[in-house]
Amino acid sequence: MPRKVNVITTCFQEESIMGSLPEDNLQKAVNMLDAFTDLQPDLICFPEVFLKSGSTDRKEVSDEITQQTYRALSAQAKRLNSYIIASVHEWIDGKKYVAAWVFDRGGQLAGKYLKHHPTDYEMKEDGVTPGSEVPVFDTDFGRIGIAICFDIGYPEIWRTLKAKGAELVAWLSAYDGGFPLEAHAWMNAYYVISSVRTDHAKVIDKTGKVLASTSKWGGWAARTIDLEKQIFHIDHQYGKLLDIQSRLGSKVSIESFSQENVFTLESNDQAWPMARIQEEFQLETNRDYHMRAEQAQKDKR
Repeated sequence: MPRKVNVITTCFQEESIMGSLPEDNLQKAVNMLDAFTDLQPDLICFPEVFLKSGSTDRKEVSDEITQQTYRALSAQAKRLNSYIIASVHEWIDGKKYVAAWVFDRGGQLAGKYLKHHPTDYEMKEDGVTPGSEVPVFDTDFGRIGIAICFDIGYPEIWRTLKAKGAELVAWLSAYDGGFPLEAHAWMNAYYVISSVRTDHAKVIDKTGKVLASTSKWGGWAARTIDLEKQIFHIDHQYGKLLDIQSRLGSKVSIESFSQENVFTLESNDQAWPMARIQEEFQLETNRDYHMRAEQAQKDKR
């Protein structure tokens, strides 16, 4: 079946809020969540250590504010019937981590990710300890992974998330990230949702195409994505597209990428899940096409 997911990502426009206190940033997050009510979100993302956005000092966020943040996000996840992912500094067994909390639709903590690759500065000057696990999280719409800021520079994390079945990766950061996020999305054929303390948080397609973005004038972006969307190579298949469009009409969305020699298909009808479309029109995914070619190459060597 099509798996349509309403995602909302946020940015905190740090330059415009210099001098903000943690409680100011918590209130900003709550105000955003209040405004999202009618959008019926399935997933909402907040940036890396968002309570420190615009901070001009290195003072630790108090445990009281951190716990208040936990309670507020938990309550909002339950009220909105939405998953919420947000990052804070968290002390665990006497060590400081950059953590990402995952709240489920009932407001329960479904899991957490501890930043695998903090920067040298974070470790030496801020006392952050690197995490050791790269988990994926099961939701009622699919499997999600999380990466945080400097993790962007380590492709093995992104490949590990793919190998563990991630269909969407939330990247929470202090800065925008730019084109490497699009590369990670394309190389691993999953959606990437970035959430940043700067200006440009994005919803990035499996093809690496930016579907939606925040700006310095708008602190959130909403988009409906379909985790069942598939990427296909044009070889031996491009001629089928007109037939698919003619027979299925608005039941399917087709987008072609001529420079990359691929096209995507997305179902808009519960009666036509992607598996049925692939079987009906004898379509081979881009991944399967490459795997078949690899096997033929091995056989020829």
